[in-house]
Amino acid sequence: MSPLQEIQEMESLVADINAILRDNGLPRQITMLDVTITKKSVSDIVQNPPNLSNAIIDAIWPSVSDVTVYHYTQRGFAESILNSNTFRFTTLKKRIREDEIKTFCVSHGLDGYLSLDNTEKPVYAGLAEDLYYASFTDADIEPSREEEMWTRFAQCDGVRLKIDVTAKNPDFRKIKYENSLGEPIRLLSELSSVVRTKYRREFMLKGVSRLAAFYLPSDKYGAEGEIRALYKVFEGYGPQPKRSGEWSYIDIPLNIMSPCGYKLEVTEVHARVRPDMPDGYAFSVRGA
Repeated sequence: MSPLQEIQEMESLVADINAILRDNGLPRQITMLDVTITKKSVSDIVQNPPNLSNAIIDAIWPSVSDVTVYHYTQRGFAESILNSNTFRFTTLKKRIREDEIKTFCVSHGLDGYLSLDNTEKPVYAGLAEDLYYASFTDADIEPSREEEMWTRFAQCDGVRLKIDVTAKNPDFRKIKYENSLGEPIRLLSELSSVVRTKYRREFMLKGVSRLAAFYLPSDKYGAEGEIRALYKVFEGYGPQPKRSGEWSYIDIPLNIMSPCGYKLEVTEVHARVRPDMPDGYAFSVRGA
């Protein structure tokens, strides 16, 4: 292929990407300067900013900056939060057996992440090593869902915390639920298919190791309507994990913007019986 033909192919590739973006309702259009095209791949991993990846991520997993949420939990955990003035983000490794990350990799054909590493564990499991999360649900919740959340997460004597969340960390996002088993996200599927079949390359989305943590099967988890706060740990930089038993966690102080990029303010406490907690918190009886 001559240099002119290579340029023409690159122009055609970018035009096809823009057509897919447009067909999926994304106003963003890219140029050849927005992507790196090699003989094997198409990506914007080294671009600053990564305009293509940002456009895709904003369309599928838009960041949430300010919202009031509920956090359902067991009584003992709620009392620990309220009395220590600290909220815990737990390692995502704890949920690897519950289809975390794997669902996204399987549905989108990320075979490299599904292969085994040198410890005979799937590579996708290693992606959770440095990821810490907390789960919330929107405070605007239907009564039927509300009862399910109480049953699933707070049990008979549990507690619901009403929390105002302010996020500077962009990884505060709503979970994207898989429509049906094995069905990929249309936008990502179309991009990967065109780049692979027409141009014999692989499309690579920047940040996929984190974004896979915002994708779950709808049949198991769709009713939760989860909004997830995620934090990626970097060794020697920022808050570092602590350990309690089998699982590690990160402490997030309440009422201030933490170094993790989240400010959590508990505004109300709901339960059948008032938990052991400081008097400054507003309490109301569940269902009252």
